[in-house]
Amino acid sequence: MANASFIGLGTTLSTNFYMRNFYIKNQNARNAGTRSELSTTELSLADGIALRRAVKKLESFDYSEEKDTDIRNSALAFIQTYNHALSSASDSEDSSLKRYAKQLKNLTKTHSDELDKIGITVNADGSMTSRDSLFKSASLTKFKALFSRDSDFMQRTSTLAKRISQRSQDVDFSEKRKKLEAQKSADTQAGMTGTNAALLAFEIPQTDATAMTGIGGALDISL
Repeated sequence: MANASFIGLGTTLSTNFYMRNFYIKNQNARNAGTRSELSTTELSLADGIALRRAVKKLESFDYSEEKDTDIRNSALAFIQTYNHALSSASDSEDSSLKRYAKQLKNLTKTHSDELDKIGITVNADGSMTSRDSLFKSASLTKFKALFSRDSDFMQRTSTLAKRISQRSQDVDFSEKRKKLEAQKSADTQAGMTGTNAALLAFEIPQTDATAMTGIGGALDISL
């Protein structure tokens, strides 16, 4: 479910608030409308960083009843971020990122029963979808078992998020370096072409002047 939030009593934080917080490094990667403006590498980098932040947030809760709504909204934002990271890594041409995407897919399948118990369906492609009624009513004990710092799901997600962000950063640097080198080569070639044109423009008048004055041609030297 996209951008939905559960409303609780008192001061609670929405799913959108958590999404903005997770994507603090690149807000354009947060929404579908602006994600299309970014390259796959830019997306995977933003998603990897956001997923790490999402994991840290869920791990920081004490899972008390007073934080019930915030926990659920944070978990909804986590699901969206996880799906984004899975999608961008899968779409990458980099073999390492594709491998990490496959590991994310396998991770949700491994924990599909636990996810199902709190109202999260694991789809065929490894992405997750929340079921409102069950997600809203599932006990915080089950949320804690799945999302706390000690859970296998969070530990492995954190590791993969870190690998995705680091690898994306390397790929991004490599792509930018190649573009810079290509631009330098193009600029150099353009400079050489410009120089040749200038030389040609300079030589033509000199040749014409020579022909007009007869310098260097056959001269009548008879006295």
